[in-house]
Amino acid sequence: MAVPHKKRAFYPPTFPNTLRPLALPSNFGGRVNRRDEPSHQNWRGGEGSFQILPSGSNTPPPPPMYRCGGPQEGGRIYSLRIASAAMALVASFFYCVDFIHAQDTTGISGEKRSEIERQIAVLETEAERLDAVLAGVGKEKRTLATEVKGFETEIRRREIEIQKISLAIRKANLEIQSKTAAIGTLAEKIDHSRKALGASLFLYSTYEQDSLIAILLKHRDLSDFFDSLHDLEKAKQNITVHLTGFKEDKMLEEAERGDLQDFQKDQTDLKTLQEIERRALAQKKKEKDNLLALTKGKEALFQKLLQSKKRDIATLRTQLFYLEKTGVTAEEAIQFAEKAAQRTGIRTAFLLALLEVETGKQFEDGIISVGTNLGTGNWKTDMYDCYVALKKKSAAEAEKTAFFAITGKLGLDPDKMPVSRKPNYGCGGAMGHAQFLPTTWLSFEDRVAQLTGHNPPSPWTVEDAFTAAAVFLADAGADAKTSSGEIAAAKTYISGNPSCSRSICRYYSNRIIALAKEIDRTL
Repeated sequence: MAVPHKKRAFYPPTFPNTLRPLALPSNFGGRVNRRDEPSHQNWRGGEGSFQILPSGSNTPPPPPMYRCGGPQEGGRIYSLRIASAAMALVASFFYCVDFIHAQDTTGISGEKRSEIERQIAVLETEAERLDAVLAGVGKEKRTLATEVKGFETEIRRREIEIQKISLAIRKANLEIQSKTAAIGTLAEKIDHSRKALGASLFLYSTYEQDSLIAILLKHRDLSDFFDSLHDLEKAKQNITVHLTGFKEDKMLEEAERGDLQDFQKDQTDLKTLQEIERRALAQKKKEKDNLLALTKGKEALFQKLLQSKKRDIATLRTQLFYLEKTGVTAEEAIQFAEKAAQRTGIRTAFLLALLEVETGKQFEDGIISVGTNLGTGNWKTDMYDCYVALKKKSAAEAEKTAFFAITGKLGLDPDKMPVSRKPNYGCGGAMGHAQFLPTTWLSFEDRVAQLTGHNPPSPWTVEDAFTAAAVFLADAGADAKTSSGEIAAAKTYISGNPSCSRSICRYYSNRIIALAKEIDRTL
């Protein structure tokens, strides 16, 4: 019989009217289309796959079919054993290709990742040495020499931090590439599983349409008959295996895509923190130059300068650059931060540093803009619709309900109240100066009202927002007023996890602790 070149079409003449329905996942790409009439079926194969065509398609009449030993009675079945062996061979081929590809990608990225981690470790050692020097300088009597040494050490420390973040960004990029490749390989595997499942369904149906008596009569001896029964059972098992694997792979794919989005967000946040560090470095160099210009290298002039500065507002303004830029003056920030810190038992400098870094992160991301740190987004577009698009309908409804509850108590129009704009990855919806999500704000609302006397408190009011942030940080460990407690609190603020080991958590907390030391020294 002549066979069309390359693409071979398989046309079983009858479809099993007795085929039992199988529970297929909703995202399975194929479709079983049963027809009651005993004509040929709407099955078409091509390039190793079987596709079930819609009823009524213009399918050419089925050509005669043959068994390995000659024309088949009724023209129904090719050898199931040959087809099953071919399917197993194809499946193993794709598995090997996928495994080799994944192994190759992981090996290359793993080597690069190890080298980046080695470089970061070297810089960490240098950073620890500089931190020790800075700690020693802080304990010495303030002289012009120690002040200049402090500036130079801090400048070098900031340069190293920028280098570390650059390496962390490169590492995040490798993670993104690796995760993207893994998702691609997984998608191919899912596609192969879908095709294999379709093939198993086809093979199973060719036997299922016959009774045991009919199958027995078609075979010359009992050995062939029992082989056919074995192959039929194997086909049924294959269907179960393929269905289970298909579902598991789809769940894994969704998880991998979630991880990929986390890596992408971390990379964006790291780039933002790098900009904050660069601005801090430039400011530190400027402060050193100003000091040398004012003192002209003379100790007496430096001591006179120290006496004239009880609280250097000008320096604080540079340290609270982002808060000032977005609408909160240095004087207001100090006033409300001191109140909030006293009410909750945390350090003023730490609270100011965290709010400054958090504001800077939002500002550099373009989520908030000059003149307003209340946000430039809308609850529906940047919060609700965003969560829905990410298939997080329950989170969307929860944040919407909370947002409407907050604005309702305050007598505000929810459509007119600003929230943070949706970033490149993730969703917006954070409110006010402390950038709390609506559900988070509600969990602290009563305690903020008790401390401030404002009932209900407003996330868009500086005093209430600063107090809410202070309560959050105290609960997270900052009330211990230790470095470890404050680091845990900062990590909790950005990730919800005090033990977060992701790069963004480390560099975020590093920047806050460093800035807190500077602010404390100025205060």
